[in-house]
Amino acid sequence: MPEKGKTKSRHYIVMIIAMVVLAAVFALSFTACKSSSAAVSVQAEKTEAASDIAEETTAAEIETVTEEEAKEIAVTDGLGNEVRLAAPAEKIIVFVPSALEILHALGAMDKVIGVDNWSIDMGDPLAEGMEGFGDFQGLNMEKVAAADPDLIIGLIGWAEEDINKLEELGIKLYTVDANTVDEVYTEILNMGKIAGMEQESKILMEGLKAEIDDIKSKTEAISGQNRPKVFYEVWNDPLMSAGNNTFINELIEYAGGKNIVAEDGLEGWPEYSLESLIQNNPDVIIAPLSLAADPGVILSDARFSEINAVKNERVYIVPDNPISRPSQNVAVGLLMFARAIHPDIFGDFSAQQ
Repeated sequence: MPEKGKTKSRHYIVMIIAMVVLAAVFALSFTACKSSSAAVSVQAEKTEAASDIAEETTAAEIETVTEEEAKEIAVTDGLGNEVRLAAPAEKIIVFVPSALEILHALGAMDKVIGVDNWSIDMGDPLAEGMEGFGDFQGLNMEKVAAADPDLIIGLIGWAEEDINKLEELGIKLYTVDANTVDEVYTEILNMGKIAGMEQESKILMEGLKAEIDDIKSKTEAISGQNRPKVFYEVWNDPLMSAGNNTFINELIEYAGGKNIVAEDGLEGWPEYSLESLIQNNPDVIIAPLSLAADPGVILSDARFSEINAVKNERVYIVPDNPISRPSQNVAVGLLMFARAIHPDIFGDFSAQQ
């Protein structure tokens, strides 16, 4: 019995020791798992933080790029060339009077540092006090280089040598070639982008469009036979006029007339034979002040004595600028045309600047 009691006691002790060992192992395992879990959690937090930082950095970079891109100006000029500026132009030399009129209407004259010599010589009010940098025949390249403009607004027809020199100097060139009313709208919007005044240019363009559409709405229902035949006399020797693809032609049509030169299928600014003029026998003749100081110059021209417009004294002289410059002032030119062609609708003709 004593021996059996001792055996039981040993077994009991062994069991107690085993249980203690197992408990210790379990405790160690639990601690190890807990440490591992904590380590994973810390690492996850670090990874998430790093990801947040990366996202913030990327977002900042994207925002910076977007801001830089937003400042860049891209416009297409009259020749179809894309002109890019890193930011709105602050120093502009303007060789095109119509562009100067648009910039003036936008309130951007503080950005104009010079103009063409012709505008100064002719006493254009917008060119008063301005410095001249050349004309259609050539640029004063030395003065241009010294002024270092952000942009030059020029006309078609400049010498290739001058254009290449501007490119060598890194001076941007925007060429104006607007021949229709839609292209006048485009010029206004482009000048707004160039000067950083897009909102102002949209307002100006929409105002012009509203004026033109108002006149068109009053004449578009007039049938062909009720549209007076019109001849616009650009020059008298040789006889020249305006045909299709000119805003003069569009002004005649919008005002409810029929351009005899366009009806003959001629485009641009062609010579027009006296025989064709007499044969087509216009009801109305309109001419610019640069051609004739008053209607008497045309009324007294013996060549035109049998033309209806002369016999009925329907000859009208208009100031050059509103009918020769593709700017917002074409609305003034259109109203003069409308009054000359349809005084029954628009009231008596009066010349307006």
